[in-house]
This record gives sequence, structure tokens and C-alpha cells, in this order.
Amino acid sequence: MILVDTHAHLNFKAFAEDYLGVAQRSRIEGVEALVIPGSNVETSEKAVLVCANINKKLGENFAYVAVGIHPVHSDEIKEFPIIEELSRDNLVVAIGEAGMDRYHLKNEEEIIKQKKLFREHIDLALEIEKPLIVHNREADEDVLGVLKTYSKLPKMVFHCFSSDWGFAQEILILGAFISFTGNITYGNRKIKKVIERVPLDRIMLDSDSPYLVPEPLRSEDTSRNEPQYIIEIAKIIANVRNISLEEVCSQTTKNAKTFFSI
Repeated sequence: MILVDTHAHLNFKAFAEDYLGVAQRSRIEGVEALVIPGSNVETSEKAVLVCANINKKLGENFAYVAVGIHPVHSDEIKEFPIIEELSRDNLVVAIGEAGMDRYHLKNEEEIIKQKKLFREHIDLALEIEKPLIVHNREADEDVLGVLKTYSKLPKMVFHCFSSDWGFAQEILILGAFISFTGNITYGNRKIKKVIERVPLDRIMLDSDSPYLVPEPLRSEDTSRNEPQYIIEIAKIIANVRNISLEEVCSQTTKNAKTFFSI
């Protein structure tokens, strides 16, 4: 099976000692390409370095980068010019991850900062014509409120989708893609309805490594997620939609390659 992992944090400390081995294992297991997203300036810079090292070992068309500041790091907005500079690197295929998060930060002053930062990312994605990776956690109304103020939006993917079908419909109308990760293997009925209904040509896969180890690996005490486990997400989608695993892998890979222009 050929797969693309659209969101793997191989630039994080969890992979500091062995990201090259992790990337190599994922390739052996069928991952054809992966995107390494930043969460702030430091990890965005690290993503570029890690990506270059992986490609030196595995080939130029394997790893790619997204640069951005996660909403929980909204205090770093003053450093956004560094993200703008990084965004023009040839390895960078997307902006993000960026968006809104009311799970970690609920203070209204923080939400105002998040919205401002989110807009910075949207504006940058539009300016340099690269897609946007959106983080949304318990902030559906905030995210839609920002997006609907734009007459034109960049290509967008909502990574690690965790909202309901109503929200999915709203973002699909805006042209967004939906990316599923290990949380869909935990038996959430709300997300199952989304998997059943979203068009297959708008679906992508992401491991969100090192987080969200999919079942059955989580129950087997696997503590760190890796891109090689993304096949478990594809299996759930195939099962829920009653289609072949081959079709899921083929279409999501095609979607990712077209979306990120890789």
C-alpha cells in the first residue's frame, strides 16, 4: 500500500535521536511521502533541517515541510516575520499548523491573540500561494468566524479532524479538505458519521506523530506514534465506508500529492 502522511512531527524531541530511522521504517512500510509541520519558530526551523537530512538519506522527494506557529504559542506572534522568511524555502509546501484552540487556552485575551495569529497565517498562505494546515480544537465557531471574513481563502486541510458533521459541511463548502488521524480508531461515533459522509476525494491521512497512537497499537502499549502506523487509519476509513483498503490508500495519496503539489 502506498500512503502519504500529511502531518508527522519528526522535528519534535520525541524523535531527536532516531528520526532518520523512523523515516526509513515508514518508507519500508509503504509511506511514499510525509510532511513535517512546525508548531513555533524553533520547531519550524528544525523541520527544515530534519527534512533536508531525511531527503539526503532517502531521496529528495520523500520529506516536505510546513512552517507556522500553533495557536497555543500565540505569544510568539512577534516572531512571525521569521515564519514568513522560512516559508519561501524550497522544502516548504504549506503554512501551519495554525488555527484556534480552546482546549488548552480558554482565556478571551488569548483567543483574541489566536485569531490575530490565525489571520497572519491565512494572509501568508494567500500571498505565497501555498496551502494552509489548520489546527482546530474545540473552537469551531471561532475558526468559522475568522474564515468567513475572507472573500478568498487558500487551499486548506483541517488536520486531526475531531468535530461533527455539521462543522464538516461548513468547511467543505469553503473548499477545505479533512485529514483523519489516530483518534478515529478510538470508537468516536461523531467522527464515524463524518468518515461516512465526507467525499473520498476530500480526505487525507495524518499520523500526528508522536501523538495519537492508533488502535490496536495503543492497547498494546505502543507509546510513541510513527508514520508507519498510518495504515491503521486507512483501515478504519475503508471499514466504515465499506470500500477496499486499496481504494482508500490510492485516493488519499492522490489527494495529498495534488493538495501539496508534491
